[in-house]
Amino acid sequence: MSVEVLEQMQLAPASEEGATKLSDKINPPGVALVTSLIVIPIAIIMAGTVSATLMPPSHPLLGTLQLIGSPMVALMIALVLAFWLLALRRGWSLQHTSDIMGSALPTAAVVILVTGAGGVFGKVLVESGVGKALANMLQMIDLPLLPAAFIISLALRASQGSATVAILTTGGLLSEAVMGLNPIQCVLVTLAACFGGLGASHINDSGFWIVTKYLGLSVADGLKTWTVLTTILGFTGFLITWCVWAVI
Repeated sequence: MSVEVLEQMQLAPASEEGATKLSDKINPPGVALVTSLIVIPIAIIMAGTVSATLMPPSHPLLGTLQLIGSPMVALMIALVLAFWLLALRRGWSLQHTSDIMGSALPTAAVVILVTGAGGVFGKVLVESGVGKALANMLQMIDLPLLPAAFIISLALRASQGSATVAILTTGGLLSEAVMGLNPIQCVLVTLAACFGGLGASHINDSGFWIVTKYLGLSVADGLKTWTVLTTILGFTGFLITWCVWAVI
């Protein structure tokens, strides 16, 4: 359904005339190189996170790995690598490199600013306590455990935007209810909460703004496509989880 709606929409123009002329002079890098530049900071951040879990506090490399694995440092390393691999190693002058980087700023700046604004809006809702109050109200309805996990997580996701907060809050609210379940049932309850956190991505979710801005969609078009898509995925995953729950 989202694909059909997208086909009927007129997307924003990809670039201006100046950016098109500039792109004609650029020999694009290979797929492997671009992919590696995307994967490297993710791998560095994961290394820092895993080291904090697996290494003892007294390990001499722990502090170094955690420093390098912090998001700001990892992204800075990726930026330096990209500058060297994509510009200096290919013989670009500083002026040519500056022109290319400058042409990318308008698109990236809009995405960063709007994403940040969406995140701030979600944080305001989290701090206001509206999500917790809504979850407590749903918990008092005395729903079956699996639908309760999904609905509470979905309501939290819709009210404050963060899937992580929705899933973790749902887990805390239902922690006592799952005490007597076997491990497989606990996993299914967790999956139900995760699928609830997947759905209803809209204007208070920073991911919503990333998708709409990169695809050139308006807010209305994003709600018709991205929000509908994530909600369908969430409900589909929950129905599959519920079927497995019924079998076991």
